[in-house]
Amino acid sequence: MGTLIVTRYKPEFTDEDLVLGEYGATVVGLEIQRRKTLEIEEDARKRAVVQMAIGTLSYSEIEAVQQIFAELKGTEGLLVASKIADRSGITRSVIVNALRKLESAGVIESRSLGMKGTHIKILNGKFMEELDKLEV
Repeated sequence: MGTLIVTRYKPEFTDEDLVLGEYGATVVGLEIQRRKTLEIEEDARKRAVVQMAIGTLSYSEIEAVQQIFAELKGTEGLLVASKIADRSGITRSVIVNALRKLESAGVIESRSLGMKGTHIKILNGKFMEELDKLEV
């Protein structure tokens, strides 16, 4: 995990000093391990949320989502559902339903801008990874 280096010139370390140093190193090591465990748990939770959200989508909604996020550059951007619907042959309602499902799962955030389109922001960093794994 790491090394704790302790130095002192005068007087030399006593046994009590060494025990205290080892105890401190153990506490720091346990805290590092706890934080790593929390990160792993958070990662697993995010992945599970994304998989559950994708699992609720129908075949055509998955197709729509892949089209939407292929158009989206980065983690957020503007989307015009009617243009994607025209290009991909998917109805606008399927696109809207897919976005609603993802939004209610907390995976994305969307805000309608009326005729200008819809602003979409990906909230869960694992979403694109899981979407790339899908084969339709």
